[in-house]
Amino acid sequence: MISLELLTKHMAWANQEIYKEVKNLDPEVLDYFVVDKEWTVRTIMVHIVAASYLYSGRLMGKPFSKFEFDLDSPNLIDDLMSELEKIDKSLIEQVYREDEEVTFETSKGESSANVSVILSMMIFHATEHRAQIVAALDKNNERSINLDEYSIFGYLRDNN
Repeated sequence: MISLELLTKHMAWANQEIYKEVKNLDPEVLDYFVVDKEWTVRTIMVHIVAASYLYSGRLMGKPFSKFEFDLDSPNLIDDLMSELEKIDKSLIEQVYREDEEVTFETSKGESSANVSVILSMMIFHATEHRAQIVAALDKNNERSINLDEYSIFGYLRDNN
């Protein structure tokens, strides 16, 4: 049976690989979007990292805080990749703990969920947004990133 450990490790790997792929493209792709002009590739990439930071904080009992980046920095993708690597490493460590209920603060107040639910949500959240990044690129005729290469099969191929 597939484990949360494997899924979390796949998420961390796929996040890094997709960010590397985007970094290798022309910087103009960061302004591409699918439908909503506010959800550009740049915004989605920052959102993945910021959400990962929030989910990680919830699992570790840290108080609610926002994570911000300079969206116009020429080093934005490098900065995002560096932070995401640290955050994803801490998320992977969380799969070994008891599946207990965790209480945390959100922007709307106090909430709670089991560790497995928070980890699952983070995995699905990142996956959805990686697909959204590729869809924005595809809409603008940039088709160099094939999501199939970053599936669980790709992870197993590259990490066994």
